[in-house]
Amino acid sequence: MSRSDAMSLRPFYFGSALGALVCTALLGLSPAARAEEESPARTLFKEGRALAAEGKYAEACPKFEASLRLDVGVGTQFNLADCWEHVGRAASAQKLFLGAAASAKASGQPDREQVLRDRAAALEPRISKLVIEVSDNNPKLTVKRDQLPLGPDELGKAITVDPGSYEIVAKAPGKKAWKKTVEVAAGTTVVTVEVPALEDDAPEPASTSDKPKAKAKPSPDAPAGPAAPLHSGPNYRALGLGAFGVVSLATGTFFGVRYKNANDDAKAICPENKGCTLSQITKHDQLVDRAITARSWMYLGVGVGTFAVGGAIALYVLGNTTEPAHASIHAFPSVGEHGEVGANVVGAF
Repeated sequence: MSRSDAMSLRPFYFGSALGALVCTALLGLSPAARAEEESPARTLFKEGRALAAEGKYAEACPKFEASLRLDVGVGTQFNLADCWEHVGRAASAQKLFLGAAASAKASGQPDREQVLRDRAAALEPRISKLVIEVSDNNPKLTVKRDQLPLGPDELGKAITVDPGSYEIVAKAPGKKAWKKTVEVAAGTTVVTVEVPALEDDAPEPASTSDKPKAKAKPSPDAPAGPAAPLHSGPNYRALGLGAFGVVSLATGTFFGVRYKNANDDAKAICPENKGCTLSQITKHDQLVDRAITARSWMYLGVGVGTFAVGGAIALYVLGNTTEPAHASIHAFPSVGEHGEVGANVVGAF
């Protein structure tokens, strides 16, 4: 720690009686509280404090993180932010200091709030920033940083990040995906990444095995064979289309349930939007992304299924039931690479 950093921290640790009271409130418990049976969160907190006192911050941080997941408190937030600062995660530490300050303000503790805001401000010169510039104006373009979707208001602006490696991925329908890994070194002020206009995704060339084979022409001297026998039977076209519609409706219902579950889980994370941890914010964004995808598949399944069932009814009522004797139809389910459920229908009429 530099001399200037030590001087900025001195009022917090060695200041007036008021500063000592604030420090005691943030870092410890009263004797009466210690006399009570300790909760798992408190046990983890004490283990983290003991490791931090020995300078083992890399081992102490996971203890504070686990404690914070069990019990969100200003003292735990402060100690975790302090731990992240010591292991070089200045951006995460600043966010957590500010989150703890907001919690202290909401609970009417201005002294704690000021101490926490001072700690956050002292980290500003040490924080690295990442700027992602996008030149593609495609409205369907999506950009992610390590699987975390970035909103339009985050593109082109400096985002505070911890030192490390980040994968930037850009995608759009009908376009080739673009990705790049960038390294943000400690002490770097700003790193800029430019996402170019995405190239068109050319369709794969058909293999020779997919080409239709030429039909052999009948010999002019050969007698024409008997016509295929016809018979009256079920309307296979209507039945096949109806089966496809039912499968599509079932698929839409399945994704509707997934959409509701993901949406409910996202709402349950930090519902009051106060003092949210970085991991809670990341989990919330992932669940929102999952809910949006499930909702799109729900709309597609229900829409296609309704259209198919309606068409099947029309074919059944108005169609000709005279079918070749060899007519057949098969339907079987399919699962996509991202877990999408659907159906394939194959028939001969």
